[in-house]
Amino acid sequence: MEFAFTLRYRLANHGYDYDQLSAQLAAGGCEDALVSFNRAGNLVLDFRRPADSAAAALATAIADVQRALPASELIDIRSGFVSN
Repeated sequence: MEFAFTLRYRLANHGYDYDQLSAQLAAGGCEDALVSFNRAGNLVLDFRRPADSAAAALATAIADVQRALPASELIDIRSGFVSN
C-alpha cells in the first residue's frame, strides 16, 4: 500500500539552497517527497510512501529525513493516512 502524509521541519539555517536541500533529501531516501517551504520558512515534505503499514511509512520517512538533514527538527505531522 501507499500512504500519504506531510512532515514539517524547522531547519537550523534559513540560508538554504533549495536545489542542494532537495538533492540531500533525495540522496537520503526521500525521493518520494514533494519539497516546499511555508511562509514561516519551515520545510514541508509531502510524502506518498509505499509500506506495509502507516506506522512503517511514517517511521521510515522520519528516519530518512533525519539521516539527510540531521540538524532539522520535526515540528508537525499531518495525515489522514490515505492508502492506495
